[in-house]
Amino acid sequence: MAGNRGDDIVLAGSGGQRASATLSAIFDQTHRSTALILAIDSLIIVLIAWDFASVSQQYIGRGAMLMWAIPLFITTSTWFSYRSRRRWAYWPAAMIIAIAAVIFFLLFLANLYYTLGGAAGGILFMLIMGYASFSSFQRVRYHFSPLYRQGYTTFVPTPEADLEEGEMLAACPSCMAVLAIRPDLLSPSDSCPHCNSPLVSKELAQRHGWEEE
Repeated sequence: MAGNRGDDIVLAGSGGQRASATLSAIFDQTHRSTALILAIDSLIIVLIAWDFASVSQQYIGRGAMLMWAIPLFITTSTWFSYRSRRRWAYWPAAMIIAIAAVIFFLLFLANLYYTLGGAAGGILFMLIMGYASFSSFQRVRYHFSPLYRQGYTTFVPTPEADLEEGEMLAACPSCMAVLAIRPDLLSPSDSCPHCNSPLVSKELAQRHGWEEE
């Protein structure tokens, strides 16, 4: 890092030209991908609720339809509002993704148990559920970032930090915060001051022969 310039956190983006437009475009891309994950997670939750309703119908009759109709209404209305950036849908969307992440994690554990018991056929599904759980939890983390919340509720302002010569805005891969960095001085020992996650992955450092300071 160049001096203490790494402490200048701005909204996500990269490059020094037309920064506000770049930051807004990157947030829009992240929001669209999160909305897509929300749609997929919502569909999975409704399908699971449908299965429970089918099993329960013989015990509670037609009232079992509410077991999937209510989740369908909640997830659908939340998704449409979240995609339109309605304020009320911010945390309900995060909760839906979190519920799906827990479901994926439980399925991962179940398949891990069967795999350890000798059922090798469940390895692929176990890996898929593990990745789905991790990806959903990452999306939930975004919602706790003040930067993501600001981008969701308001237009992205022009960054306050003026870039010095040789600097650029680089997005933290973990929390979407961006630091004013000097790429030629960046090393594996540098971490994000917002979430303390490393800015350079071990794989990238090994690929370029960087040594941790």
